[in-house]
Amino acid sequence: MAHGRSDVSFTNSYGKKLFVAYMRRDFSCQSECGEPWDVLGWINLDPGETETRASPTRNQWFYYYAEAVDSAFWAGPYVANVSNNKFQKCSCLGVSVSHGPQPYYDVGMRVFDTVKFSGVNFTP
Repeated sequence: MAHGRSDVSFTNSYGKKLFVAYMRRDFSCQSECGEPWDVLGWINLDPGETETRASPTRNQWFYYYAEAVDSAFWAGPYVANVSNNKFQKCSCLGVSVSHGPQPYYDVGMRVFDTVKFSGVNFTP
């Protein structure tokens, strides 16, 4: 039973531009490849800016990874594939190319509880 928030906010109180990737529960991914997680990126956050993203399944757990222009980052132990370009993909789908660099790489995401918190505030 879903009991988390229907949307999640990301606020940049860090003072430098941030780029945020996130992972949310998505049942269409589960039917497509067996794991119910959708990984999306990037949210571009200027200092002081807040953006909100939907959590359609209202799952309690939401995951995120962020990088700042000064190389600071917010990471955790939950591995997900991200790309340097804007992307959306099910976590269980691998991507490979026969020529050139691989478009995706692993990052560690942090988890937060959408029952207790409405979003993430990135601070120094």
